[in-house]
Amino acid sequence: MEYPDEISEFNERIKSAVSGKPLLERRIWVTSLSHCLRKTALSIYLNTYNPSKSWEARIGSALHGWLGEVVKGAEFEVPVEYKLGNGWTLVGKADAVKGDYVLEFKFKGFEKKGGTESESRNKKNRDLDHAEPSKEWVEQLNAYLGMLGKERGYIYIFDRNGLEFRIFPVDFDERLFRRFIKRAERVIESVEELEEGKFPKWIGTVGNRNWVCNSCIFRPICASIDREWLKP
Repeated sequence: MEYPDEISEFNERIKSAVSGKPLLERRIWVTSLSHCLRKTALSIYLNTYNPSKSWEARIGSALHGWLGEVVKGAEFEVPVEYKLGNGWTLVGKADAVKGDYVLEFKFKGFEKKGGTESESRNKKNRDLDHAEPSKEWVEQLNAYLGMLGKERGYIYIFDRNGLEFRIFPVDFDERLFRRFIKRAERVIESVEELEEGKFPKWIGTVGNRNWVCNSCIFRPICASIDREWLKP
């Protein structure tokens, strides 16, 4: 019997699930491209990446949901996607879209003023008055702008201790967006290597290497193959 394409694809998913070999999701999440690209590739290949399960994501979703309930006049948690070719799609979820503007909400728990050691090391973000958006936040918002065809967005930084906030404008940067897409293409190449039985040794880490690697489930793999500094 012939079925519509959507039903045929759904049937294949059922068969794959029953056999213990789920279909590879050819999707790359925007948030996964700001850190380790090797981790992103391995997570896609092994089907372990789920951005909604982290405690940060859950807190963020709860706060976004609250904003959506009490603040009207914008679309909240807006799904976005961008076709990359060969069946791959870059996907994400913008916190909010207000007319021609994309909004991202970030919540930071600032320490009380008291001159602690941690504050002295990080004077940029010791309180809301000194808060600045991180490079990762800017490039992710820029990605959403490119995917949605928008020219400007705003990053809202909230103080979780009191929910006061500051706003930072971000204008779309075509060059930064192209670099971001290049990262996605590198991940695709890496997943294809994994499918061929090769390990993506060449792929690197974006951002703070120590912070990413120390909590990574793939740390033992990298340590045994090409990253001696990761070994205990």
